[in-house]
Amino acid sequence: MIAEIRFKNFFSIRSQQVLSFEPTADSFKKEEYCIEVKEGVSLLKIATIYGANASGKTNILMALSFFRDLMIEIPKDKTEEISFSPFMLDNDSRKERTEMSMSFYLQGERYNLSVELDNERIYSEKLEFYPGTQPAELYSRKYNQESDISDVKFGNKLGVGKKGQLAIVGNTINNCSVLAAFGKSNVESSRLNVVYEFFAKGVKDILHPQVSLTTFAKTHLDKDADGSLKKFMVDFLKASDFNICDIELKEEEVIITSDMEKMIQAPEEAKKQMFQRGKLTNAELMFSYTTANGEFVLSEEMESRGTIRFLGIAVLLKQLLLERKIISIDEVETSLHYELLSYFIKVYLANSKCTSQLILTTHDINLLDEDFIRRDTIWFTDKNSSGESILTRLSSLGLHKNLSPYNAYKQGKLVKLPFLGSIYLK
Repeated sequence: MIAEIRFKNFFSIRSQQVLSFEPTADSFKKEEYCIEVKEGVSLLKIATIYGANASGKTNILMALSFFRDLMIEIPKDKTEEISFSPFMLDNDSRKERTEMSMSFYLQGERYNLSVELDNERIYSEKLEFYPGTQPAELYSRKYNQESDISDVKFGNKLGVGKKGQLAIVGNTINNCSVLAAFGKSNVESSRLNVVYEFFAKGVKDILHPQVSLTTFAKTHLDKDADGSLKKFMVDFLKASDFNICDIELKEEEVIITSDMEKMIQAPEEAKKQMFQRGKLTNAELMFSYTTANGEFVLSEEMESRGTIRFLGIAVLLKQLLLERKIISIDEVETSLHYELLSYFIKVYLANSKCTSQLILTTHDINLLDEDFIRRDTIWFTDKNSSGESILTRLSSLGLHKNLSPYNAYKQGKLVKLPFLGSIYLK
């Protein structure tokens, strides 16, 4: 689980900003909101970020996604640029380095991972863990300007022999992280396996509002050999007051015509295999409804975007409950009625017992008016006069416990609301 993320000079973020999952001393609904990751150490399961359009909400999620990709992806060669933008609204930041770090817990142990970079290279990187009260270094790297290579040093608690260390160093080119180089190297098992797997399998891609969840739901249903996911999805939809009583994935084979060949977009190898078979497997979701007039079956084309999105949300919910995932959803309210959004969050908080976390951005301020919300899980993004995004935690703003965050937000007491001009146009 993530304890905190720090980032500086990344897109609209100029000065260092911190997103923390360490709870305050507030005991309100602690059992629902917190998970013990180590004896005496608990972390929050959720963070919800509010803010006006273009205030930097999505950039917080993108910072986490970029950090994950940096730790697992191998560049094609040493000339490939590291793809991101520093803060561009002043003349200095675009020339300065970007800094990122994460503190997280895996298997009851705390790790710290930090990196300093620009578009050309990584200048420093360090991974350490805490076997006791003091940190122990697993590895560190520094860019050597004279030799134009990275000097990598390994700690004595890493558990990788000299041969393995040389393999990792050989793959650590200037634009590649040590952890990504480890992922490509044939070396013995060590603590790095646990950390690498956390980023490769645990931290998921951002679910953006424009992404259709139809294919996502179909893919997971197709792999649902024992039917447990299907049952979970149907039960979740029923409990959310849908009339749906069953879901089926109907598959049929379609002959590939010459016109279809021109339209198919896929990697060349995949297209070659399709054309050799001469057929495509078309999968369609079918929804069974129980109404006062009987039972009826409708295809996915007749379903609303909200139904399909909530179906995908059900898949994400099951992952959060059982698979120890870090899931980020941008503008989570997209196509969803507020009561469905609220229900999704409540179900997750009440039932999650494993080390998963949910990071949301939203414009739906109705959540601020709910009595089940912990204030240390609410964050606001705002832009200052320099155009940089500032991330602020609700619990740090000194709002009295008897005052409504919803009313305070509406009155502009928590963050600056968008200034809207006259409704009459010249």
